[in-house]
Amino acid sequence: MSNSYTSPPTLTDPSRLTAAQTIRSTEISRMSDLANYCFATGGTHNIVSQLFDDLTFIQDNTSTFVTMAEYVVPRISNHHNALVVNIQAYSNSAANPTVQVNYTIGGIKYTANISITDQNRYISSFNSGTISITGTHAEEYGLLSIDVKAVTGADLVVLGIQANWQALSSPLTTGELLQYTDVFTPIGQNRQGADLPLTSRWGVQMLENINTLRRRPRVLFNWSGIRNASTALAITAAGAGPKAIGRGDLSSFYSEAAIFMGTSDDNNLKIRVWVNLENYTSGSISFDVMGNALILDQAGWQYFDIDLVQDELPRSNQFGLSMYQAGADNTPSQINAVASPARLPSATPYIAGMCIVGV
Repeated sequence: MSNSYTSPPTLTDPSRLTAAQTIRSTEISRMSDLANYCFATGGTHNIVSQLFDDLTFIQDNTSTFVTMAEYVVPRISNHHNALVVNIQAYSNSAANPTVQVNYTIGGIKYTANISITDQNRYISSFNSGTISITGTHAEEYGLLSIDVKAVTGADLVVLGIQANWQALSSPLTTGELLQYTDVFTPIGQNRQGADLPLTSRWGVQMLENINTLRRRPRVLFNWSGIRNASTALAITAAGAGPKAIGRGDLSSFYSEAAIFMGTSDDNNLKIRVWVNLENYTSGSISFDVMGNALILDQAGWQYFDIDLVQDELPRSNQFGLSMYQAGADNTPSQINAVASPARLPSATPYIAGMCIVGV
C-alpha cells in the first residue's frame, strides 16, 4: 500500500459527490490523493517574508553573533522537521560573513549557518540554509532568531529574510501521523482502485483527516523590528532601522489574508496573535489588533486568542474568498501603545515583534 500523492493533485468533480450518484473509484482515489497532498504541503508557504531598507539591518561586530530579529514560527506538524531560511544580504568583503539562523522549541535550539556571498546590494543572490529538527517536541510554536556576524573591515547588511517549512516527500510514512495531538492517517492509493471494497473506515479516517488539516496553523502576518544595529558609517550614509511599531506604520501595518468560512463557528479553530513587548517594567498597554483590544502586561512574547469581529474586505468579491485585514488597527487609541516622539523606545515599552496565526 502506497501513501503517495501527486503534485499538483487532480481535484474531484464536486457534481460527482452528491446524492444518487454512482460511487466511482475515480472520486475516492482523487480525494485520498488530495488528503495526502494537503498533509505534506499544507502550510509550507512563506511563514516569514520581510524586506529591509538598505543600510538599516546592518552589523559591524566581528567578535560574536548578534541577534537582530526574532519571529514566532508555528510548527505545522510533528513530521515537518526542515525549516528553510533564505537570506538576501551583502558585505563588501571577499571574506564571506555569516548569518546564523536559530529555531528554538521546547527549550532546544537548532542552528544553521548561512555564508553570505554577495559583495554589493545589486547582485541580489539568496543564500539559503536549512534548520533540521532532530528531537521530539510537543510544543506548537518556536522562535526563529536571525543572528549575524560581520568580517573585519566590512559591514554586513541584510536586505530580506524569507522562511518556510519544507514539504514532505511522497509517499508519506505509513501509520498514523501527528499534528500535535491531532491524528492524520495517510490513505494508500493501492487500496482505492476499481472493484475494491470501500470500507466505512475510509470515511471515518477521511473526516478525521479533514478536521486535523483544518486546524493546521497558517501564518497571516509576521514582523520583527531590527535590534542591535551597529555601524561605523555616518548617519548620512546609514539610516536608523525600525526597532518598534511606530505611529506612522499603522496605516499599512497589515496583510490582506483569506480567513475561511467556519472559523468563527468552531472553538478548535483559533486566530492567535503573538506580541513581543520590550523595555517593559510595570503597568499595562492596550494594543488593538483586528478589532480586539490586547492587554500587554509582561515583557517578551505573549499570545492572545482573538475573535473574528471585522467585516470582510470588498476585495473578497475579487477572490471569491473571505478576505480580512490581518494586522494592527489604525485607531486613535493606538497612540498609547506604539512608538512616537512622545513615546521613544529608549524610554518607554515598545512592541518589537508581532505574529498573527490563523488556520
